[in-house]
Amino acid sequence: MLVARQGIHKLSLEATREIEAGLNIAYRESLTNHLVDTSQHVNSSFQHAIADIEVVSDIAQTVADRGEDMNGIHATISGMPYFKDRFTFTPAFQRKDKDGKEQPAGGWLQNDAAEPAVISAWGYMQKDGAIVPEAQAAIERSAYLDLIMPAFTRHGAPKLQIYMVGPPALPFVRLAPYADLGKVFDELYPGHNATNFYEFFYAGLVPSWETWIKEPGGVKARKNYVTIFPPYMDAGGGGLIMTIFHPVWSKDRTGIEGAFGVDLTLETLITYIKDVKLAETGFAFLAQANGNVVAVNDEGVKKLGLKTKADKQGLELLQRFLKDSTEPQVAAIALPSDGAVHYREDVQIGGQPHIMVLKQLTTFQTLADGKIAPENWTLGFVVPKKEIYASLFKAQDAIETSRTSIVASQAFVSFGSILVLMAGVFLVSRKMTGTLVALSEGATRMRQGDYAVRVHVTSEDEIGQLTGAFNEMAAEIQAHTNNLEQLVKARTGELEDANKEIMSLNAQLAQENLRLGAELNVARQLQLMVLPPAQELQEIKDLDIAGYMSPADEVGGDYYDVLRGNGVIKIGIGDVTGHGLESGVLMLMVQTAVRTLLASNETDPMRFLGIVNKVIYQNIQRISSDKNLTLSLMDYSDGKLRLTGQHEEVIVVRVSGELERVDTTGLGLPVGMDEDITEFLANMEIALESGDVVVLFTDGVTEAERTDTAQYGVERLCEVIAQHHKKTSQEIKDAIIEDLMSHIGTNKVYDDITVLVIKRL
Repeated sequence: MLVARQGIHKLSLEATREIEAGLNIAYRESLTNHLVDTSQHVNSSFQHAIADIEVVSDIAQTVADRGEDMNGIHATISGMPYFKDRFTFTPAFQRKDKDGKEQPAGGWLQNDAAEPAVISAWGYMQKDGAIVPEAQAAIERSAYLDLIMPAFTRHGAPKLQIYMVGPPALPFVRLAPYADLGKVFDELYPGHNATNFYEFFYAGLVPSWETWIKEPGGVKARKNYVTIFPPYMDAGGGGLIMTIFHPVWSKDRTGIEGAFGVDLTLETLITYIKDVKLAETGFAFLAQANGNVVAVNDEGVKKLGLKTKADKQGLELLQRFLKDSTEPQVAAIALPSDGAVHYREDVQIGGQPHIMVLKQLTTFQTLADGKIAPENWTLGFVVPKKEIYASLFKAQDAIETSRTSIVASQAFVSFGSILVLMAGVFLVSRKMTGTLVALSEGATRMRQGDYAVRVHVTSEDEIGQLTGAFNEMAAEIQAHTNNLEQLVKARTGELEDANKEIMSLNAQLAQENLRLGAELNVARQLQLMVLPPAQELQEIKDLDIAGYMSPADEVGGDYYDVLRGNGVIKIGIGDVTGHGLESGVLMLMVQTAVRTLLASNETDPMRFLGIVNKVIYQNIQRISSDKNLTLSLMDYSDGKLRLTGQHEEVIVVRVSGELERVDTTGLGLPVGMDEDITEFLANMEIALESGDVVVLFTDGVTEAERTDTAQYGVERLCEVIAQHHKKTSQEIKDAIIEDLMSHIGTNKVYDDITVLVIKRL
């Protein structure tokens, strides 16, 4: 009973550990996938809006670069009825704000409400109720935007409005859709009409852009001009919005012709994040790099202990910082500084442990504290730990209840069994004692050579059966003793016949071994014959290539090939699971499929690999095999190596000695596991300069063991390649194989070994 009780208790502990381990794997995988999907959705929303403003800005930049060539077009367009701007001057006056204070208003010009876009010219751009000539000219040069901006407002990413601001000296505003901009600004932003538009609303934006002009290479050296103004509450009732800016440069790129802005409403994004469901009470949040939480549901605000306040700096900025949280461990959370998924275990919130999962989003250029700097926002998930482990706690309770019930039942059954056993032993022992004494005496007489002894059977129970067996054994011994010589002769004849049959079978087995050996040798020769010969590799002018393959058995499962066709060099390397004849045949299937597709002028890398997978999968199903293989295919042309498919790492050593390890895990799936792997395929491009070295290998290299089972490893392979990268590909290959064989020593080679070295001349 004690042993059983301890066994059940041990089972309970082991079951708990197994369930907890499984839950840890499951919840991490689930949260990671959910977080990555959500972050991709958020990034996509931002990139959509950024793409819109880049298109509009690119159009305006092209117009600005044409300079005087566009003057006639500007003059014609600005005079057409649809594009002509009819301005009305609103005289200056004093009005009371919501607090009853007198504030300046009016003093600006604005066009009619019937026009496609509103144009507002502020007080410092007018004289005696009319727009100054230089401002009027700048406005007329932007008249063509009445065709473009309304369309971008209606289509593309959801946006509140799109507008153009004139050059820093004349910052008129052209905005679509039409709104009574001057009146709204008078009501919400007193004093705006007397201060430059850029400085009043977006202080530091123009000076930051101007510093780009002074950088080495000027603005042409930059690839990204998009600048994001942090989220703020739209005073016009648009909710929480974020402004994305893009400058338009002068033709010589030494000045600013103006800027485009998009007010992107964050309501859709915030609603999406608020609606993320995690367990029962988990939630998601979106925070800026400084910890300002811009999106979270109401319950999340309470749980995180956030304090909401507004900072008015022309625009009402939303401030809700993690560092100001009433929860100490939330306030101490450090946001991630890289793109990986980060887990914060046992974060105490409201006295309960929670799991917090964080991931950085795409980098933005953000205007903060008057300067433009790169910034990464962070998406976070928060889930109570007790909700994740709810099934574990239920399982523990169920196991404990079962354990108590089993122990109680066993105690009752054991006590009753002991009583019955004691009574049975007493009754049976008296009956069986007499027969056992007779059996003992009979055994003694048999040991003395009296094989005619027999014991009388008195019962049909086990003792009676034992007595009968004793009598049969005595009779058989007596018979064998009397006929021993005849039995020996008979057995000798049988052994001679069996020996002749064994010799015949051995001869047949030897012939079969010779035949199988010959067939395996043919298969091995065939496998080696389809490898690219040295002469073909030497004919490739731009590349110096050397390869090596050594099967672990007579026939191996590794594959590599170098082919020419369709204007590219097709390079492949793969590893079939296991080794031997079946793996070797599958390797030959792959080589044939690749060469056939190349000959049929298939040029799309991902479709190429998808067809190879389909052919191999169907052949595997036909022969009822469980094999599959990792396979990477590369197309080389004009100094670029395009890589598709999942295999081991690709090691690249630059001519400078810098070493790169390219992970191919995300470029596909093992070939032959599924009929269609197209959706999992991806490709990447590696640029090669003269002297750069690329090394491909199979796991037979890195997993090769010496006598103490220590593996060769990727790090040692990288060291050997780096030491010899200035040599020819043949010398690099020889150095790798020599070092590998030195590592293996006298130990057995358990897997096929393949190395392919490619060096650009």
